[in-house]
Amino acid sequence: MITPIERGVLLTGREIEAVGYAIKLAQRDRARNGLPRSRDLDQLAAAVAQAAGGQLDSCEQVEVQADYISCREAAGILGCSERSVRRWAPGLGGQLVGGRWLVDRQAVVEHAVGQTRMEESS
Repeated sequence: MITPIERGVLLTGREIEAVGYAIKLAQRDRARNGLPRSRDLDQLAAAVAQAAGGQLDSCEQVEVQADYISCREAAGILGCSERSVRRWAPGLGGQLVGGRWLVDRQAVVEHAVGQTRMEESS
């Protein structure tokens, strides 16, 4: 449950877990972009983990499970060539497995939504 309070928000239940997950994703993206870990996010993660009744490092133990798809499938979703997807693969959470790029389905979908929004605003 999310309850607004004076100059803050009170989170309980699943919302605390959602905030911990969001922090984990933010730290992962910082690392992916070559940025150092954020000390502020680490402190927030520790507070959230403690509030959730977990250990202080419990946010670090959460592994983000990505659903990977082939470049061919991603190209179909994005309406572009497989070559373009291979070029964009690192930015789409891609992993090179056995000489072939696999990309994160959620990242591809978010990219497609972003493309659609840009086309609509033009």
